Amino acid sequence: MSATPEISFRRLGASELPMLTRWLAEPHVRRFYQKSLVSLEDVNLEYGPAIHGEEPSSCHLAFCNGEPFAYLQCYRNRDYPDWCRIIDVADGISIDLFIGNPAYLGRGLGRTALRAYLQDVAFPLYACEHRAYIGHDLTNTKALRCSRAAGFRPLRPFMEDGVEMLLLVIDRADTPKCGPLL
Repeated sequence: MSATPEISFRRLGASELPMLTRWLAEPHVRRFYQKSLVSLEDVNLEYGPAIHGEEPSSCHLAFCNGEPFAYLQCYRNRDYPDWCRIIDVADGISIDLFIGNPAYLGRGLGRTALRAYLQDVAFPLYACEHRAYIGHDLTNTKALRCSRAAGFRPLRPFMEDGVEMLLLVIDRADTPKCGPLL
């Protein structure tokens, strides 16, 4: 891997669902993102509607120097009223992400990808929205550090499926420019 990794994004396609299924089975992903083991059929049912434009989430793979390593998605909060009630927010967009390929853990690529995703994908997709939110399990200290390093700031705790979470926010104007981390 070069000193300054090239991060790029591509919409998730149906042909990548087997890889996504493998990633969702990784222990580090199962701990916080996908707690139960899922089959390829389950993954197709969950992600297929977004891939085919039948639901409003936008799903992407992140690539580091041409190799897929992470999954990210974004969606306008108001398109998911139940989610708005859970986080007590009606504006903006929400981001979800995980590094799927364990070989890419611990390299700072999560914050680099999150910064680039906000700037290059999420905010351009939802040009009228000015805030982005991300929620993490309070015990997921690595994800919390990652999001804070990408410029998100803590907003408030919330509960999701009985799990205590922290909602973080970033304003479009405060989105750090992409580039090497110092």
